[in-house]
Amino acid sequence: MTRSVDIDFEFNESINVSKVLGRLIEAGLDPLYQGEVAYLIDDDGLFEWRRGEGTVLSDVVRKIDESRWRDRTVGMTLVFPDADSGGDFLFHPGRTSVSFVVAINPRPLFPSSHFCDIGWYMAKLVPLLEPLGLMGIEARDCP
Repeated sequence: MTRSVDIDFEFNESINVSKVLGRLIEAGLDPLYQGEVAYLIDDDGLFEWRRGEGTVLSDVVRKIDESRWRDRTVGMTLVFPDADSGGDFLFHPGRTSVSFVVAINPRPLFPSSHFCDIGWYMAKLVPLLEPLGLMGIEARDCP
C-alpha cells in the first residue's frame, strides 16, 4: 500500500513561479529527475506531465510562469540530491498556494516507520519560502 504525502504552502499574496523555482534550484534542489526535466502545464484538466532534456530548463521555467497559465495548475519535479528524495511542486490557480507532493523516495520518520519524515522536508523548504510571504502550512501523510 502506498501513502500520499503532501505539504501545502499558503502565501499572503500571489507568488512568481519562476522566482520560487529559481530559489529552490539555487538552494540545491535538482530539476533533473532521471536525466530529464519533468513539468506540468495543466491546460486541459488531465494533469499530463511532460518531460524534456535538461537544456530546456530555462524555457520550461519561463513557459510555466506565463500569465496565460495563471488560472491553471503548473508544476515541476525537483529532487534533493543529497537525499535522493523529492517530488512535485504544484502551483495552483491564483498562485497563492503551492503543494509539494513527496513522490520520490519519501524519507521515513525512522527506518521501520510507515510515516514520512515531514519535518525533514519542512526544515529544508520553509526557510526558502518564508521570505516570499509564507503564512500557512498544512501537511498530510495518508494511506
